[in-house]
Amino acid sequence: MGGKWSRSTVWALVLVPVLGTGVAASDAPLADAAERRDQTAIRGLLKQRVDVNAPQADGATALAWAAHWDDLETADLLIRAGAQVDAANEHGVTPLALSCANGSQALVERLLNAGANANLARSNGETALMTAARTGNVAVIKALLGHGAHVNASSTESKQTALMWAISERHSAVVRVLVEAGADVNARSAGGFTPILFAARQGDTESAQVLLDHGADVDDRAPDGTSALVVAAASGREDVAILLLAHGADADANGSRYTALHAAVPKDLRNLVKTLLIYGADPDVRLANAPPSIFGPSRGAGSEVVAETGADKQASTANPLVGATPFWLAARNVNVEMMRLLAEAGADVSAATDNGTTPLMSAAGITQVQGPRARRGDVSSFYSNWGEQDALDAVKFLVAHGANVSAVNKVGQTAMHGAAYMGGTSIVQFLLDRGAPMNPQDAQGQTPYRIAEGHLNVASQGVTSWPGTAAFLKEAGADTVLGVDGRTMLRQYPRQRP
Repeated sequence: MGGKWSRSTVWALVLVPVLGTGVAASDAPLADAAERRDQTAIRGLLKQRVDVNAPQADGATALAWAAHWDDLETADLLIRAGAQVDAANEHGVTPLALSCANGSQALVERLLNAGANANLARSNGETALMTAARTGNVAVIKALLGHGAHVNASSTESKQTALMWAISERHSAVVRVLVEAGADVNARSAGGFTPILFAARQGDTESAQVLLDHGADVDDRAPDGTSALVVAAASGREDVAILLLAHGADADANGSRYTALHAAVPKDLRNLVKTLLIYGADPDVRLANAPPSIFGPSRGAGSEVVAETGADKQASTANPLVGATPFWLAARNVNVEMMRLLAEAGADVSAATDNGTTPLMSAAGITQVQGPRARRGDVSSFYSNWGEQDALDAVKFLVAHGANVSAVNKVGQTAMHGAAYMGGTSIVQFLLDRGAPMNPQDAQGQTPYRIAEGHLNVASQGVTSWPGTAAFLKEAGADTVLGVDGRTMLRQYPRQRP
């Protein structure tokens, strides 16, 4: 939760403090017997009237162990013998918290009826209701609420409520019970997330519906301006995003300087893209910010290679994706079906980024990353969506729609440079057959032949060469002397850190 929470982490926080070593057994024989689940010893010790509340070294009592093992019979024996139901260990974990972690309705009700305080919290502010919201037993939630549990209590640092915990675990039935009990649907965590933002990120459609029905803001935003709709799209949660649109979410919200359409295209969320367009999303909206986690790797031909050689100081500080339209991103992901969908919706198929890189240049190889290929829609920064056959299909689509094979961006790069950078021999051939110039020099003085001959691979920080592509260009008549030998240039001008 809040970006750093995990189920295993919370599980450990709840249970580890109780699972002690059982040292100093003579001081807590009943707790030791409960830890071993030794029923004979437990009954014998109770007959001897030993101290039923004697704790182990870490504060765990016999009742805590009975709760941990979900042993209702032993818990009953201990409670009748005078066990303190709210006895906590050194971390503040009570028997009630443990039974909530187990989702044990019977034991929770037994403890509450014996006087357990439903609002006791650990030192981090975690209450039994929060723990129960994570484990998801509706009956336990109702029992706690029936005994006065505060529905809007929040943890100390994260400020997360039981409602947020339930949504993060996709317990929609619990969400409904909490909301109907008065849970604040617009409460914010310390990180600025509200329940609807949690639901958007988790893809919990049912919980999102409950929240919207009870007054959650459909256009709620995170502190960085990211709307719930964009969060859903960026998280790959088509169903929640479509639900938000149906409830009136702004299809063009761009408080974080990119829109849901920008986020959906690289993830190949076609149903969402279609729905966004139906709800009036602008197919030509331009990207002002490009988080790598959403738009994929941007280190490739046309980005760091240019920046580090000083060819264009302005380009060195600009993200190479800034100014990209959704169609441009589809081209970069060599996704012909997505390009076709956007083109049919009226997208400008020639709109370039701020540095003049066209969709054709990007599909051919400019801004691409050399490395293992990911499955469609995977935008991990360690993988590329580029594959030569898909790229060739994308290039053909773009040329058929009027793309200029001779276009040059602000640092002198053409589609041919991109194809040479990626070793796309078939693309080089296609572009040449359509009249692309064979020997253009970019701002570094490199021609497509020189790039194929050897260049810096910014992903691996090594030198990559494509002998097959270089041989094809040479045979086609490329000038093999013109321009800068990339291998020599890299030796003379080693990579420098800013």
